[in-house]
Amino acid sequence: MGKMPWTVLLWPGLPSVWRCGAWSGLVVAVAFAGLVNLGLLTSLVWRETELFTPGVRNFVWLAVALVWLGSAVWTVDRTRRYPDPDRPTADADTFALAQQYYLQQNWYEAERTVRQLLRRRPRDVEARLLAAAVLRQTGRLDEAVGQLDRLSRLEGSRQWELEIRRERGLLAKMIDRDSEVPVDNEASNDTDGDLDETYLAETDSAETNENDFDGEIGDMDTDLRQAA
Repeated sequence: MGKMPWTVLLWPGLPSVWRCGAWSGLVVAVAFAGLVNLGLLTSLVWRETELFTPGVRNFVWLAVALVWLGSAVWTVDRTRRYPDPDRPTADADTFALAQQYYLQQNWYEAERTVRQLLRRRPRDVEARLLAAAVLRQTGRLDEAVGQLDRLSRLEGSRQWELEIRRERGLLAKMIDRDSEVPVDNEASNDTDGDLDETYLAETDSAETNENDFDGEIGDMDTDLRQAA
């Protein structure tokens, strides 16, 4: 996305919506619009009603002025903290550094660097895709899915649809692997019990056969003595 138009700065909440698609910014923008409409209605349409006295109208416009002033102060402070968020060279260097850490399997530095980039450019598709990959490598699968969901809503994400689909496939495999049901201990115990019973039965059978064989030998000895 290009540089933010200066007219966006005039409406509270819109800079946050423009920079990072923040829902909080949208709520502020809509609330401010409702406050301005209320001021217009009390001044132009409901001017003669007893409900909206001059004091109420003055209070409404004072609230409008305070909200606008507060938003302006917040925007200036935000701009000072993150100056010139559209610096392509610096951002490219930061992204290249994050990629280098990723290839080195230095997950901590890779995440720290890519988050630093996302604070300056929240709508950077490549950086958010790399953040999802780092989170997957560190086993934080739910956070990785959340990054991909947010990435899919960004402008320009269609150009990376293949990579996003591949990353979702890797995450799905890991989630399925983690959710596999372990072997039931009771079933295992039952199997071991069956094996023990089978072994005991075979042992008893062998002892019985041995006793029968000894009995037959004894009978043969008796017959031989009598014949002698």
